[in-house]
Amino acid sequence: MRYFFAVLLALVLAACDSNTPEPAPSEERDTSITEAEIPASDWQQNADKAFQDSAAAWQQALLDFTETREQAQLDALRDRLEDWYAAFVDHYLLAASRACQLKQQELLNRMDTWPLYPGYLDALPEWPESGLISDPYLEMTRKSLRVQHGATDASEASLGFAALFVALNGTGKTAKALPLLAGDDEIALRRRQYLQLAGEQLQADAKLLSVDAPLDSP
Repeated sequence: MRYFFAVLLALVLAACDSNTPEPAPSEERDTSITEAEIPASDWQQNADKAFQDSAAAWQQALLDFTETREQAQLDALRDRLEDWYAAFVDHYLLAASRACQLKQQELLNRMDTWPLYPGYLDALPEWPESGLISDPYLEMTRKSLRVQHGATDASEASLGFAALFVALNGTGKTAKALPLLAGDDEIALRRRQYLQLAGEQLQADAKLLSVDAPLDSP
């Protein structure tokens, strides 16, 4: 039996809060098999595997950069983050449906908070010591980042894909210079720690949105 996923998931989402934000725009990607052509359980397993594989590739790239700290490894790390986010966007409707089913919309929002205040998270050229990463009094742990996420405003993001992009790439037309991520100073070290912790939190959040039974199961 084949399932019409677009209709199915749209019905599931209809019961959720219509204000749940969508991820930032991403380029469409061609696929040889549409979601409506495979069984629901297989489609969900494939989506989970794509996310997990991309997360593993990001982790390996981060390890390579941490050990080598050269431009080639930084470029590869940025590419792997793009790939990971694309895997998330490709199956966003599934994640949103699960968040609705599990009543975890806020958890999904944390995975990709947008818009956000870049200066809340990391230093900006005009404010070189701004942001949580630059704050020596903030303990750099997953728990502290969760506490700081949206502390007084929804756009105060300390976690999620958009925040990862800010920490890794910056906000200018040109990407962050290598020394800002590879240096031996305290802020560069905290920035690398942040990349590791925020990536781990993303994977933990994704696991909390997983379900054993397919969404179309009785």
